Amino acid sequence: MIEFLNVSKVFPGKTSSIHALNNVSFHIKPNVIHGIIGLSGAGKSTLIRIINQLERHDQGEVSVFGYNDVKRLNKESTRMLRRKIGMIFQSFNLLESKTVKENILFPLRATRTIHEKDHLLALKLIEDVGLKGYENQYPSQLSGGQKQRVGIARALINDPKILLCDEPTSALDPLTTKSILSLIKTIKSERNLTVVIVTHDMHVIKEICDEVTVMHYGAAVEVGRVDDILFQPKHVVTKELVHLIGFNVEDIASQFKDLPNLTVLKFPKPLTNEKILSDIMQSFDVSFNILFANISPNTEGLMLVSMEGNDIALAKQALIEKGVVMINDRL
Repeated sequence: MIEFLNVSKVFPGKTSSIHALNNVSFHIKPNVIHGIIGLSGAGKSTLIRIINQLERHDQGEVSVFGYNDVKRLNKESTRMLRRKIGMIFQSFNLLESKTVKENILFPLRATRTIHEKDHLLALKLIEDVGLKGYENQYPSQLSGGQKQRVGIARALINDPKILLCDEPTSALDPLTTKSILSLIKTIKSERNLTVVIVTHDMHVIKEICDEVTVMHYGAAVEVGRVDDILFQPKHVVTKELVHLIGFNVEDIASQFKDLPNLTVLKFPKPLTNEKILSDIMQSFDVSFNILFANISPNTEGLMLVSMEGNDIALAKQALIEKGVVMINDRL
């Protein structure tokens, strides 16, 4: 687990100080993809760079998988911590004078002599990220997506337990973004990694993340499961971010406010493949007008419906008994 406890960070300026983080407290569970989202200047990148101590916080404590209060670690312990953490960057950070394989091996070469097994590992990683045959290409010969795949392979060369992703798709087109996110998700599953991904794009959060922290002016204003954040955002900034991807159910519901018995239904994962509404309509004198429906990253379902008929109260009770959650208080 990665835990932030009352973490603050101030960057001195010529005229005034910049409070990048203000008393941030939350934790990241092991073996999940945890997104950190916010607008520019929210403190996202500072937060992620504190995990591997590329930035040192001023106040509070950060614990990372058994390393308590990482700021107090000596140089050797900090080095050992960083070996457990891989990082990929928005700008790829590849060495232009090095080949694909040489870039991937660079983290090892910087600390020790390269052995034959290291070359074999690099070739295996090149294949894993979909770049077989590109071993001797240079960054100038690669597309943006291919460069990021090299960055991912390089981040994995030390067999890390944590993968930090700092805006890994912001320089990529939508199709390439989707393929890179899919690759990260596959790698996380195959290697049992904890992934922390910084982004300003709620589409990325929806596509790949299990949990999310929303940052605003250096504060963690909302933390939770992606499903809960998408379906029931609480903070005004979260609502704005959700609105950008067309997921703001309150706004959608307002378009249909004159329809009868307007209800939001939430279907937990085990129920998404069942024909619940069909069964309810056959059992009771009701009909459902489906106005909006979506499936979340965790495959929970959200549906906005208008209900009509004589047995609406009984139908609602039957829905609840089947495990459907009714979120009427949002409307």
